[in-house]
Amino acid sequence: MVSTPLLEAAELISRERVAPGFWCLGFRSPEIARRARPAHYVAIDLPGTFSVRLPLGIWTARDDTFTLLFREWGERTTRLACIADHEPLSIIGPLGNEFSLPDTGKRAVIVAGGIGVVPFWLLVRELLAAKVRTTVVLGARSKHMLVGVDELRALGADVKICTDDGSAGTRATALDLARELAPPDVFYGCGPPPLLRALSEHANAAGIPCQISMEETFGCSMGTCWGCVVPIRRGSPQAVGYPHASDEKREYDFARVCVDGTVFWSREILWNR
Repeated sequence: MVSTPLLEAAELISRERVAPGFWCLGFRSPEIARRARPAHYVAIDLPGTFSVRLPLGIWTARDDTFTLLFREWGERTTRLACIADHEPLSIIGPLGNEFSLPDTGKRAVIVAGGIGVVPFWLLVRELLAAKVRTTVVLGARSKHMLVGVDELRALGADVKICTDDGSAGTRATALDLARELAPPDVFYGCGPPPLLRALSEHANAAGIPCQISMEETFGCSMGTCWGCVVPIRRGSPQAVGYPHASDEKREYDFARVCVDGTVFWSREILWNR
């Protein structure tokens, strides 16, 4: 967890349309770039008509710059894609917790669905530096929605791709393809909720540790509005930890994805609550 997020005026220094509707924007902010860890995100105050800050995961971070990889989906992401070159944006970050790394020599399988690839450039870089054998399974609806493949392969990761329509890689879901691999020592996942639930259930049933980075509707990104809660096991270290009432029988608690996550152990999430 980042104890003291920064409030920075980050300058837009690069813009690339990496696929239809997908953008990669680069920002200069030495402090945020240096502090960025796997699964961290930032909250952006967009110019123009007032809106709550836009939360986006950090894709890459090098030297004094970081990038945001996102899909243009809705009014706020459209505004972000169209901001002027070199315009400074008010950005809070890095926010959230981070993935844990296994011991050297272990084997990790990353399962990413679509834009859920975002937390994994930083994670892959750290896993490989720690000499953890790493395979990334990246799925998307079609080849036109696959992003991040080249960047992950450039790091040295073994990247396997699949699409729902078979237009690139194997015709399968990311989890179906991951199931065909030898069982790893740890799973990591990010993507649509159905994928994360299926991955969690698969990993839990197999007794394999699994960490997932979750998405919910963020309002404040600061933990104050309670718009992004998820049910987790009572007593979990990430539970908010309300005191028990004398007649309390509830077996679950809540966690705020924005500040208690976004990363959770799969065994802690109660999907059926």
